[in-house]
Amino acid sequence: MSKIVSLQILRGVAATLVAGFHLNAAAKAEGFDPGLFKFFAGGEIGVDIFFVISGFIIFYVSKNRPDMTRYDFLWSRFWRILPPYWAVLSLYILSAVALAVLLGDQSKLPSFSSLLISYLLLPNPDHMITIAWTLSLEVIFYIVFSMAYFGSGALRLISTMTLWVIASQIFVFFVAEKPTWLLIPLHTAVLEFLFGILIAHYYSISGKKLRLHLPAFLVGLSGVSIYLVSGGVQVGNFGREISAGVPSALLVYGAIGFSLKDKKVLETWGESSYILYLFHILYFSIVGKAIEVLSGLNVYSSQLAMLALLISVVMICYVGAVYLERPYQKWYRQFHGRARSSHRYPDK
Repeated sequence: MSKIVSLQILRGVAATLVAGFHLNAAAKAEGFDPGLFKFFAGGEIGVDIFFVISGFIIFYVSKNRPDMTRYDFLWSRFWRILPPYWAVLSLYILSAVALAVLLGDQSKLPSFSSLLISYLLLPNPDHMITIAWTLSLEVIFYIVFSMAYFGSGALRLISTMTLWVIASQIFVFFVAEKPTWLLIPLHTAVLEFLFGILIAHYYSISGKKLRLHLPAFLVGLSGVSIYLVSGGVQVGNFGREISAGVPSALLVYGAIGFSLKDKKVLETWGESSYILYLFHILYFSIVGKAIEVLSGLNVYSSQLAMLALLISVVMICYVGAVYLERPYQKWYRQFHGRARSSHRYPDK
């Protein structure tokens, strides 16, 4: 099964948009004009692009691996997502402990409930890494996918996902008192997973030939750009699943139609997207504070300093992908292969 290079590159774009979004937000929170970083005012759309890509990749890979079982799928998802997340989360915790010791302020220490929610990726907003709620939703999607697809196929999966989308819309529009524990499982962004699945299904049955992919890409790119510069324009009373999700789906659909090869640097940028997504907030916090202590410069007062932060974190995560993530992925795939050969998993 060949890798879709354009999607790999798009993952790098999405993670960088999210990083730029947090730089823009930090500058405004500090009372400074973000300047050119206003372009990232709606950079949260990178998350929506990720969700569409996730729906596509999960279905596409499973469809093209007829030997894959539900247990294979969940096992591989566990090793791909959780250990790297736990590693970065531990860095967040260490930094919080160090800050508490330096300031002599125990209130800076994370609470036990926050640690539990964070390490177990529970569907609760109180995560130490603020963007980890998206991983909680991803994990729920993996569980739903594994239960609906394996042994039943695409029709049951699409039906199940459609019911989940309907439930999320009912929850948003008709439930007045929303329980905290349902805010993530019934987030309306689940529609974006369905968009990705539908694109992958059409891609498979069409013989990997997508009609009108260039117009779709251009319309999607325009929609994403409008969302970016507008700071997250909404469509009626709907959430970002429409204003951000639809352009993201069109962008992904269009990007798949481009046959790209020998783009190693850009591919590795995409490969580093998960590390970049998890690590950038901590990096901005630590490096920004260090620069302020050493030089007296608030990095958010300077567009040049903010740009340096963005470029440097992308480069560090790029190196991390090559020298940390690649060896780790090679190891867990070999480990998974040995586990399968020893018949650890039952059949479908």
